[in-house]
Amino acid sequence: MAIKMTNSNPLSKHFRQPQLYIKLPSQGNWYKPGTIDIPVTKELPVYAMTAKDEIIAKTPDALMTGQSVVDIIHSCVPNIKNAWEMPVIDLDQILISIRRATYGNAMDFVSVCPHCGKKNENTLNLEALLNSGYIPNFDESFKTHNLEFFMQPQTFKNFNQVNLKKFEIQRVVAGLAHTEMSESEKINKVQKALNDLLEITMHTMADNVIAIKTSDGQLVDRKEYILEFIQNCQKDIWEKLTEKINTIVDGSPAKSISLKCTHTECQKDYSTPLIFDLSNFFG
Repeated sequence: MAIKMTNSNPLSKHFRQPQLYIKLPSQGNWYKPGTIDIPVTKELPVYAMTAKDEIIAKTPDALMTGQSVVDIIHSCVPNIKNAWEMPVIDLDQILISIRRATYGNAMDFVSVCPHCGKKNENTLNLEALLNSGYIPNFDESFKTHNLEFFMQPQTFKNFNQVNLKKFEIQRVVAGLAHTEMSESEKINKVQKALNDLLEITMHTMADNVIAIKTSDGQLVDRKEYILEFIQNCQKDIWEKLTEKINTIVDGSPAKSISLKCTHTECQKDYSTPLIFDLSNFFG
């Protein structure tokens, strides 16, 4: 039997196909040129994970560095060309979509009732989270103390670097209990860790500020100047900035979920934080 030769793979029509389409909370804004391909409909196709993606998702070191998250996003949401530069406000929506495209709408999880202390097995409807209609507004500036602040979301790269640094600090502090250091040395280590954490917080705040306009109309957009200002501004300006950022991101996909204890002797209502732990989110 003659074999027909072709330059294209005849199996390509059996490759995976998009399982759903999503609109990003950012609506494609805040991406640098070349980092995303936004269709006219602003709906991005989402594919199920491949076997390779699932292996990557179960590699702890890659999860810790953020590289596995980036690789999985590139594989399952190919319209995003550089996930490191993705606004972090899109992260939950994208990860939930990939999970849903791969495993379906239901995600089982375990919660602990705060009233009786017993574990409950629960099921989360991921489709309901995706349809929350969350659209953050970073376009509106705000004024305080004769200054006008222009805001922007963090990138995933900055967000991940902050989390890595926090983890390192927590590991150092946790390890102090098992060392033979003197109490004064331990205190110095803890103080350094606290100072490092404060510095991270300052950098995170500066990442959210794209520019500041002074009362005489001068626009300051150099990152080093903005960071220096954040490090030296008065307390109530810091509080106003924190409040503004919290207000913008407050409508993000649910941060908590209302549940009812399933144990007969309790059956009380309670709320539990909704945290997407990447170590078990995809498996």
